[in-house]
Amino acid sequence: MDDQGSPSHPAHPGGPRGVATGPAGELRERVLGSWDALLVLAADREDVGPLAELGSWPERPVLARLLAQARGEHLDAAPPRTDHSGAGREPILAALAEARHRVADALELAAARPALALAELDSTLGPLPLLTQVHAMGHELALAALRLPDGAEPALPAPLAEAGVAALVDVVGALAHRQGLRTRAAVWGRGTGGWQFRADPTGWTTTPCRQTPPPGVPGIEGPAATVLGVPSGRAALPALLARGDLRLHRIGGLMALAPLVEQVPGLPGGALLRRAVGVVGLLGRLPGVR
Repeated sequence: MDDQGSPSHPAHPGGPRGVATGPAGELRERVLGSWDALLVLAADREDVGPLAELGSWPERPVLARLLAQARGEHLDAAPPRTDHSGAGREPILAALAEARHRVADALELAAARPALALAELDSTLGPLPLLTQVHAMGHELALAALRLPDGAEPALPAPLAEAGVAALVDVVGALAHRQGLRTRAAVWGRGTGGWQFRADPTGWTTTPCRQTPPPGVPGIEGPAATVLGVPSGRAALPALLARGDLRLHRIGGLMALAPLVEQVPGLPGGALLRRAVGVVGLLGRLPGVR
């Protein structure tokens, strides 16, 4: 049992599977905490249209197809995605609350059936464990929160920042393992701590790294909103580096991730990694890089 009173998932027979084989209580707290933070954020906004795609709607219930796939049920073609951004504030808030409820139910199911939690299921990034995909929602929630119109510099509540960075790192670790890479890297969100992965052909681990970057670990450091916002084109990477908004650590180690950014379309954080790999020639002339 872990410190949350929930059974931890056993090690995968083929090796660790990131957060999916980590403490179950911590994963649950992080995932549901990010949903709760998003609901609080949404309650303070008049325009919640950018969050509609995260909601659970009658024709497309959140996680329904993923759980059906995990149970081995036949899947019909997915219905066309409907744009609910104009549905109105109250229906969107209700759809978000329903999505949070469905995520909680999925986590309960995964806790009761560890083999199901680790089942490799289809995703837009190829096969990934069920729990890896549920946890990866934190990245989507953080990006959606950054898209909310607020007339100010984007800021993320700590639970969303933590979940967004953890999800990004865990998925990159999963894909590094799948590519057979033997590497490690980290992302540090200033003010929220960081996360690191270590991958090899047998599996990957995903663990928090609080306070300062671990010595010798390649990675990216910056405010979580900046780190997560780079893929959406908020600012050019060289400018962020020049201002010290981002720092790259041990850039030679980051180059080991080049096969991922070249071969995995839609990689979370891929735009950031791609730009980091692409500006290696400039790094010696930019401040804030070590």
